[in-house]
Amino acid sequence: MRLTILGCYTPYPPPGGACLGYLLEGEGTRLVLEFGSGIMARLQEYVPFWEVDGIFLSHLHGDHMSDLWVYRYAVDQAVAEGKRKQPVPVWAPSHPEDVFRTLTYKEALEAEPLEPGREVTVGDFSLRFMPTRHALPSLAMRISRGAKTLVYTGDAEYSEELASFAQGADLLLAEATYLRSDLEAGATGHMSAGQAAHLARLAGVKRLVLTHLRSWYRPQELLAEARTVFPASQIAVERSVLEI
Repeated sequence: MRLTILGCYTPYPPPGGACLGYLLEGEGTRLVLEFGSGIMARLQEYVPFWEVDGIFLSHLHGDHMSDLWVYRYAVDQAVAEGKRKQPVPVWAPSHPEDVFRTLTYKEALEAEPLEPGREVTVGDFSLRFMPTRHALPSLAMRISRGAKTLVYTGDAEYSEELASFAQGADLLLAEATYLRSDLEAGATGHMSAGQAAHLARLAGVKRLVLTHLRSWYRPQELLAEARTVFPASQIAVERSVLEI
């Protein structure tokens, strides 16, 4: 299983960067997790954009899905040229309904509703989902291929249920929007770097990658906070490739 960090920033990208997006590759299967601003261009550095087997969105905030409104035009053109024969499936929570409806476009994209507890198989990947606490309905993802497992938190507040869901994962890709000082000031709806590290330790995962980085924060501060709790922490770096 190979994970490429296409983008890792929120709520907007810095110069030359991109919002959330991850390319996950197995044996002949390509999935994209999230599709925020800048991901359409970044994806094309690695694979032909029409050769994607499925897209999974944790929720429907713009930093996680806005480039789908551009990607749909590209896939529509690929269909017209005969490069693709069927729509790219886009799995996502179905609320807000008005946003979800925009994910289906002609013969290019087809929206598929995701609900907690549903299991989805695409090629050699198996995916399970659990709800998280966030401003919109949001889902964490547990993705397995053979004996290897990736858990992605999506946007989430810390919870012990999330730790149970991530139990024993080879890699935990966890949001780290805040520093501890933000939580002390009353911030909600997301995790701090320290909370992500505590989650990793409680779940007994092998590696932790911090993502969903505020574009104006200094990554080393987040990393330092996480490593005091879970030494095997690292920061998401755009264009980096992780073998799982």
